[in-house]
Amino acid sequence: MTSEAPETRKPRVAILSRSFSKSAGGAENYAVNLAEQVVDEFEIHVFCERSDISHPGITIHRMARNLKRPRWIALWLFALWSWRQSRRGFDIVHSHENTWHGNVQTAHVRPMRYNLFARAASPFSKLLVYFNIFTSLRLMAHLWLESLRFRGPDERVIVVVAPALGDLIASTYGVKPHRLRLVPPGIQAQATGDTFGLPVASKADARKALGLPPEGWVLLLVGHNFEKKGLAAALRSMPLLAADVSLLVVGGQAKQMDIWRARVAKQELDGRVAFAGTLPDVAPAFAAADCLVHATIDDTFGMVALEAMKARVPVLLSVAPYCLASPLVHAAGAAWMLHDPHSEQEIAHAVETLRANAGLRETQLDRGVQFAHQHRWPQVAQQQVRIYRQLLSGESPAP
Repeated sequence: MTSEAPETRKPRVAILSRSFSKSAGGAENYAVNLAEQVVDEFEIHVFCERSDISHPGITIHRMARNLKRPRWIALWLFALWSWRQSRRGFDIVHSHENTWHGNVQTAHVRPMRYNLFARAASPFSKLLVYFNIFTSLRLMAHLWLESLRFRGPDERVIVVVAPALGDLIASTYGVKPHRLRLVPPGIQAQATGDTFGLPVASKADARKALGLPPEGWVLLLVGHNFEKKGLAAALRSMPLLAADVSLLVVGGQAKQMDIWRARVAKQELDGRVAFAGTLPDVAPAFAAADCLVHATIDDTFGMVALEAMKARVPVLLSVAPYCLASPLVHAAGAAWMLHDPHSEQEIAHAVETLRANAGLRETQLDRGVQFAHQHRWPQVAQQQVRIYRQLLSGESPAP
């Protein structure tokens, strides 16, 4: 009589993400891509409020009823629901949200506590911050949940998407270095509409499809929050640039675009600025562009910069602390670094220099493609897999 060896069970991983969708934002896109990369090794269950993802290796569990407003109550309801759903039967619970549970927590943004106190230098200003906190249920709820997340058990791993973000969390909440890990965002090796480093559409065809001038330089700005992504400074730089330089803005909701179109008209930039809205595929915008202006004033990594590098589009990128991943990019020489993203003069100077100096531009492009190549999702996901494996084996992963 022969006995068959029992089938090895995949470790079960619960992923917590309120909006599990690639179109919801950078953090949400990150969560989806990471989950898709590890399905061969782990049994993935996602607990969310909403999702448009259909993947044979991912089981989606949606919250039956959820609130959108007020947001602080919605966050606590999701935290409570996801805790009840994932507290048993899973080998690893991986949260991308502010929750008090989960042995892996991925932080995508600066802590709220840091944002509140960063500019409070004097005792009086700190007192005002505390007054605002203790008179606001919203702030107290956010900070309490955030504190439970970062001040959790010592064996909980805090994953950050940029090294400087880990420094902020450590200094704000006293997180010990051995609990911090770096897993930066990645990009697809082959995305819809393009191949790695080579846009499939010609510049002329892409510009025609987007209603852009066939000649001259086209600057590109991509983002949902135009204020944070530096659109104001980009618009102020336009009068300082040659008349054949235009700006294409991708992203944003209709109401936001109407507000900014009015600002464009007031600045007499009609005809030089085009709003494309949210595109299902950003590849044509990269194909049409000569330079990405990512003069962000509040970003952690900036995945759009990686996508631009992949498509061989020069990148202007804010330095830290405006963009927390910029030290990595600067060390690789993969972008033109903007020391003051509020300065229209600095943006204009960067654009003019890159336009006039083909050799400098090509060097940056080559380095950018190499940098992006090192941040493809299959390679990035292996860093997360190692964290999972070490936790499952009971090892203490190196910081």
